[in-house]
Amino acid sequence: MKLICANFKMNLRNSDIKNYLNVIKDKVKENVVFFPTSLYLKDFKENGYTIGSQNISFKDMGSVTGDISVLQLKDIGIDYTIIGHSERREFFNDNLYVDKKINLALNNDVKVILCIGENLEEFENKKTLDILKKELDDAIENNLDVINNDNLIIAYEPIWAIGTGKIPTSDILNKTNLEIKNYLNSKYDLSLRVLYGGSVNLENIEFLEKINSIDGYLIGGASLNPEKFLSLINKVN
Repeated sequence: MKLICANFKMNLRNSDIKNYLNVIKDKVKENVVFFPTSLYLKDFKENGYTIGSQNISFKDMGSVTGDISVLQLKDIGIDYTIIGHSERREFFNDNLYVDKKINLALNNDVKVILCIGENLEEFENKKTLDILKKELDDAIENNLDVINNDNLIIAYEPIWAIGTGKIPTSDILNKTNLEIKNYLNSKYDLSLRVLYGGSVNLENIEFLEKINSIDGYLIGGASLNPEKFLSLINKVN
């Protein structure tokens, strides 16, 4: 069963969350993980859903004002965390901390969704694979002792596709996914799941479902409307 991750990013308020939970009640399969802002993680957990954080601190505890520790998040029941999302890399310089965050998460039995992806210039200059390999190496090389095939999941998110409505062709997407999997297998002896993220919506989910190398989805904007999200996940095999 494919993994479906709903990343709300910095969206929805308290009343929206209450309505969301009412709409999806008893209608969501066990393969769906919700990533609301940290304020609302407990709301989803208390209603029986699998939850993940959109980020964790690079330290386990201490003087890091504004951050949230994986230990604190683990205490309220998270099972997953997203690490290395392109927005975190761009706005918060998370390239410096990805490997540390992965180590903290995995050492505390929190599964990691590792985001990797190239920007438009890199895509057009055919540097996609070079960028993806570097991001994988930076995340994995220092953490091989804690990584296994179940606790690390890759989310390929071409930055130029996030929120733009544009997605790669089926040939490009399938080729890229297979290159990621082959690289991980040949260099690190890992067989990891690869999700796709970047403008996944009701209009293109049937197209994406025909690409056999996709093991699930990291969904942003299309997860914010509960009715539409339910329709979307019901189209995923």
